[in-house]
Amino acid sequence: MQMKSVMIFDPNDSEEQTVTKWMDWMRDNHSAVGDKAVPGVKETQEYLRRYA
Repeated sequence: MQMKSVMIFDPNDSEEQTVTKWMDWMRDNHSAVGDKAVPGVKETQEYLRRYA
């Protein structure tokens, strides 16, 4: 399983900081949203069952 990009939201960030991070991520990773390499719910649950 390979993940090409990840967006991390910090709960301590202001709304403006969160929006800025999101816009930067979208600009740099716009094609990653539909990427098949990003695991879905079932793959994530199976991974967590195995390794968590």
